[in-house]
This record gives sequence, structure tokens and C-alpha cells, in this order.
Amino acid sequence: MKAHKTLAAALLLALAGGLANSSLAADSAAAAPASTAAPAREISKEQAIEMALKAHPGEVTKAYQDTKKGKKTWEVKIDGKDGKKWEIHYEIATGALVAEESK
Repeated sequence: MKAHKTLAAALLLALAGGLANSSLAADSAAAAPASTAAPAREISKEQAIEMALKAHPGEVTKAYQDTKKGKKTWEVKIDGKDGKKWEIHYEIATGALVAEESK
């Protein structure tokens, strides 16, 4: 009888340990994408110009650092082939589009 209780206790411990390890593995797997995601990188003036021209082909008239919506940006001004004058702002820290306006 004592052997059955010992065996049952050992099985319960093994089962509990296995469940704990699987929940830890699940937590690690859920956290893995965040740790493996590439960090955002600053973009250069040239990269901002390239992105702006891809979005709005034409001739760049100015490109300089500015602040838009509280973020440090590259402002790129383009005389577009579509006849419009464009102002495009890309966040320097991430390359994200902050604003684009046509006149």
C-alpha cells in the first residue's frame, strides 16, 4: 500500500513538473517574437528622399530635419510629376511616415 502511495505521489510530481515546464515554454514562446523583432533604426536623409520619391515621383527641391507632430523628422519637398507640390515627413528614429501633404 505504501508503494502505491509513493508511486502515485511520484506520478503527480512528474505531471505537475511537466505542466509547469510546458507553461514556461509557452510563456517563452510568446515572449520570443518581441525579443527577436528587429529594433527600429534611424533613417538617413538619403533614405527619406528615396522613400518620398517612391511614393511621389518628381524632383526633390529640399530635404532637411524638422519636427512634425512632436517627432524629429526628415521633411522632403517634391515638385511631383503629378503637378502637385508634396511635403512628406518621415520620423528619423523609425522611418515611419508621420505626414504627407500636397499643395
